[in-house]
Amino acid sequence: MRYLGCQRWAAETRHGYYESLRLFYRWLYPRGGSPAEWLPVVPRRPGAPRPVPLDVLHEAVAAADRRTRLILCLGACVGLRASEIAAVHGRDVLDDGTGVSLMVAGKGGRVRRVPLADWLARAVVAACSAGGGWCFPSKYGGHLSGAHVSKLAAVVLRDGWTLHTLRHRFATAAYSAERDLLAVQRLLGHASVATTQRYAAPPEDALRRAIEAADFTRET
Repeated sequence: MRYLGCQRWAAETRHGYYESLRLFYRWLYPRGGSPAEWLPVVPRRPGAPRPVPLDVLHEAVAAADRRTRLILCLGACVGLRASEIAAVHGRDVLDDGTGVSLMVAGKGGRVRRVPLADWLARAVVAACSAGGGWCFPSKYGGHLSGAHVSKLAAVVLRDGWTLHTLRHRFATAAYSAERDLLAVQRLLGHASVATTQRYAAPPEDALRRAIEAADFTRET
């Protein structure tokens, strides 16, 4: 508590540290009695979605090599996290009867099925074949780390935009297409719809169309 009390963190950062401490001490004390349970609840401001603008995405894709281009596409087109992109393996690609999908192991051990466009499925399969199974193999064995994948994306993205904001871009585009927040939640692998709302920005004309739909004078 003395250590935490000396830190001048933003609420979101403090929340992340507290959650990490809670998880660690729950593991250390599986039968209860974790001292981290005494940590106070940190109120968090609802975050605003920050989808990458399309021109920034096109610019990054044009500047990227083949490997980084695939990283960008897995973030922007299917909404994968950096750690999920890093761990893509050929065994996770399957034909589910309606097309090709990718089985993704996300946070909390939750596994979800993410449909892939045909062109993206071909690119993933080709990369996995060339990488001995891993889509993004490491020269030290296994696959790249999520941090390294994020750095590769950061090299070609303009300042202020990250691989994670590509996930926001995906959420916003997916929500705009179907207006189905539950579908977007499942595709992103969120445990709560409340989290998904922080990723998906409503279409710019959505508020005006909602007002117009409620205007009863238009019917007279």
